[in-house]
Amino acid sequence: MLSLTKKSDAQPVAAPLWHTNFRNFDRLPDTKVVRTTFFINTAALVVALGMMLWLGQREYTNYNLKEQKAEAQRQIDANKKQDAEALRLTAQFQAEEKKLNEAIAFIKVPITPAEFVSQLADSQPKDISIDFVSTTVSDPKTNVFQIRGRVAGSPDTASGIASSYVDTLRADPKLSKVFDPIVLNRLDRSTGGAFMLFDISLTVKPEKK
Repeated sequence: MLSLTKKSDAQPVAAPLWHTNFRNFDRLPDTKVVRTTFFINTAALVVALGMMLWLGQREYTNYNLKEQKAEAQRQIDANKKQDAEALRLTAQFQAEEKKLNEAIAFIKVPITPAEFVSQLADSQPKDISIDFVSTTVSDPKTNVFQIRGRVAGSPDTASGIASSYVDTLRADPKLSKVFDPIVLNRLDRSTGGAFMLFDISLTVKPEKK
């Protein structure tokens, strides 16, 4: 029979040998299936392509805008002569229209300048001297007759005579049918001081609808 060997009689297990690790992990080759540098290069390439596409799209948009601007300028230059002629004709038409409207307004005035002057002569006081009579009929809505003249006497006396003359004009049957209002606009002393200068306006009544 074989004799049993005691555990204490077994040979001792040899201890692993120890040595210093001199490996430089930064210089060791990358043994991964897909290397890290591949992802870095791919990301950089994608970013570069994206920037190139964005710049290309921007340049293309700027090019289209420049072409549209140039085409619009060409159309403006081509139509400039026609526009200038149209503006000239428009200005000429407006000038002729203004003359025509003035003529129509003058015809529509219910009293002619000759009739107006004749009526003033019939109602003129002896202390009143009429120097100037005018009429404005450019606008049918604001037909105005104007009287300018002189009044003899002191300022108080001249003021009373001028106011009385305005009342006489307002009370005249023919003038009151045509004009409203009749207003004394101003009464000033003349340069020499011998007279008072007055300005009276008579506005033609608007036409009744």
